[in-house]
Amino acid sequence: MPDANSLPLSGTPNLHPRHGMPTGLVLSGGGARGAFQVGVWKVLHEDPRGFDGALPTAISGTSAGALNGALIAAGLSPEDILEFWLDIADSPPIRANATFFSSLWTTLAKIAVREPLRGIKRRRREFRIFGDLLRKHRWHRTSGQYALALEFLLTARFDNFSEVLDGIATTHLFDTAPFRDRLARALGANRLVQTGVKLAINTVNAATGEVVRIVNHPPRKRPQATVKHYRYEPVLTLDMLVASASIPLLFNPVQIQGDTLWDGGLLVNSPMAPVVALGAKRIVPVLVTVKGNPDRKLHSFGNALERLVDTLLENAYTIDRKLLLARNELADRLLEEGLSRVELLTPIRPNSSALFNAGSYLYFERNALLSMYEAGQQAARRWLDNGLRVDAKVRPARARVGST
Repeated sequence: MPDANSLPLSGTPNLHPRHGMPTGLVLSGGGARGAFQVGVWKVLHEDPRGFDGALPTAISGTSAGALNGALIAAGLSPEDILEFWLDIADSPPIRANATFFSSLWTTLAKIAVREPLRGIKRRRREFRIFGDLLRKHRWHRTSGQYALALEFLLTARFDNFSEVLDGIATTHLFDTAPFRDRLARALGANRLVQTGVKLAINTVNAATGEVVRIVNHPPRKRPQATVKHYRYEPVLTLDMLVASASIPLLFNPVQIQGDTLWDGGLLVNSPMAPVVALGAKRIVPVLVTVKGNPDRKLHSFGNALERLVDTLLENAYTIDRKLLLARNELADRLLEEGLSRVELLTPIRPNSSALFNAGSYLYFERNALLSMYEAGQQAARRWLDNGLRVDAKVRPARARVGST
């Protein structure tokens, strides 16, 4: 059903840029859930109510959304893009980082050698804590033993825990070099040359914590304070694409022109500002999170983890949405200064959490990806069937002075 804070789209009956205003596609991050976006794109691209065979004016993507955006901009068909995701499922293009495990065991060995030399006072404290934990936990059960060990580590021996983390002489578990090669195979080249689609790849500078938006077309004139966040590169390297999908701690950050970049989903998971900067007057957001249900109960650790991740990603969209709607309010007041309103359409998103559970972000399995692809097609058709609707703040009517 249409959202309460939405209004029917006026004017053009579809999303074709030639039939209306320049349209931007925003693709959020979401790991393996990126297959959902491919299904959405297939319907939007082919349906007469959608782009009707055309491409968006601009695309802004983060992580999985950045990869899908790049493949769309490169001219790949929805079927070719799906094949890219299925190829990842059939032969995962990652390599475990041996340095992580070698430095882990080296650090543990150093701690074990030094253990007999620990001071008597510290041992007394640890024995006292251990005794308290024995009385607290059911140590005769396996679950109690695990609980006791974990609590002991986090209270009496947290210094060792910190030392282990600091002793691991690398930043990640997996190397993405094989993935880079797989992406080159999908694109048929080692770079993405400039096309008619204006593309924005969103990353985060690991050293400064700032958002870095890499665009293949120059953005419109912007305030000086925000110019530094846009990096114009007419030819995008594969490293730029991989950087946006490099999940911190899991995958290696990527060095680009002296900057250490990783997953843009940390700060801008559904980046709308870049498509506005690239000239879009209408935005179609494609999310991979299921809208929260106030009646839904948390019944497992996995369910709680799913809601945590979804909430963080949903909050990123909510912030961008509010900023864009506030911009529209400002544009309504400053028409004479050339600031124009941008239509934000209601988002396309999964309808049910049955398939989109906690593990689905990293579940690169062929049948699971195909199911999410089909769910994307269903969501896009449902979105089109409801009629194109503009997301807008619906204000309550003001009471007249003196009215009763």
